[in-house]
Amino acid sequence: MEAVPVSLLAYVPLVLVAFAVALATVSLLVPRVRRFAHRVNAVQVGGEAHGYGRRQHVGAVPNIGGLAILGGFLVALFAGNLVAPSLLDAYRVELLAILLGGSIVALVGLIDDIYEVPAAMRLATHVLAAGILVVNGVTIDFITNYFGGAPYVFIPELLAVAITLVWVVGFTNAFNFIDGMDGLSSGVAAISSLSLLAVALQFPDRGASVLILAALAGAALGFLRHNFNPATITMGDSGAYLLGYVLAGVSVLGALKVTAAVTVVAPVLILALPLLNITQVTVRRLRRGVNPAAAHNDHLHDLLRRRGGSPRGIVYVMWAATLVLGVLGMLLSQTPPVLLLATVVAAVLLIALVSYLRWREVDGERLQALATAAGDQLPRR
Repeated sequence: MEAVPVSLLAYVPLVLVAFAVALATVSLLVPRVRRFAHRVNAVQVGGEAHGYGRRQHVGAVPNIGGLAILGGFLVALFAGNLVAPSLLDAYRVELLAILLGGSIVALVGLIDDIYEVPAAMRLATHVLAAGILVVNGVTIDFITNYFGGAPYVFIPELLAVAITLVWVVGFTNAFNFIDGMDGLSSGVAAISSLSLLAVALQFPDRGASVLILAALAGAALGFLRHNFNPATITMGDSGAYLLGYVLAGVSVLGALKVTAAVTVVAPVLILALPLLNITQVTVRRLRRGVNPAAAHNDHLHDLLRRRGGSPRGIVYVMWAATLVLGVLGMLLSQTPPVLLLATVVAAVLLIALVSYLRWREVDGERLQALATAAGDQLPRR
């Protein structure tokens, strides 16, 4: 069995601190964000019209959970910088570019969650945020050469800029498209982040990517603690845009710009589920002659629901598909078997743990409600 890269040992404190701080901070922030959402009426009512479709959740649920995700993510990045500043030097500017762009898309998404922002303005913001990456050197400027000769094929500068803009803007919106069921997008983000983290850990100069991905995984799991079915809060556009943008940006920074052992296909494969969903959605809507950007109940999870799948069962299936794609991406990246196995085990156990905590909470609330109802029925003297 191939040994774990020596670089992993140097990354351990950074990973543990960033992950733990993000998870704890988001977990603490969510209840406060939830109370704030109710005060400003930032809630989505289940069953109400949404574009050409209807929202599928039950009750009035706060929809600005992305604010908690952003807060936990930022605090974790700051903590990671304090723990291992020297590991971030190689890509510090690029890290700050991803941080700035992610904050912009999250804040515009927050405004959209509360007041609604025109689609054209949201798209312009995404292009601006992607442009921040490009001007700071985060671009897809080469791919692996599979046909012999030079190990890489370098892309002309203008084409590299165009490809990067399309990738970042496209995936930011693709991730938003899968945020349609309790726990789905937060679980997908956690699994994808952990898979990309395993790829980045193989290389000694990927401290910025390691920090971002560990923080993102912790933030996603901290949010899943409250977002699993039945959710007490949803991430809204603010959270979905943030997670999609950061995953797109860090995949360019940490998984594409590496040695020939890692191909351009690996991160795309790891992030394939949101891409598959937005592709089939766009094709379906164009065939029907409707606006591809308008909401409709025609996503992959909607199709599974029409076939009789339960909400939790559908989420489990899509989590499993994301994990399988992550494993394939790690295999393609020649991730050492022990690191690959550790990533799969960590993803399964961590998601199972936070889901279990939510189950226990729901059971406790149900028992309390039954006890209250029984007390109300007792005869009064």
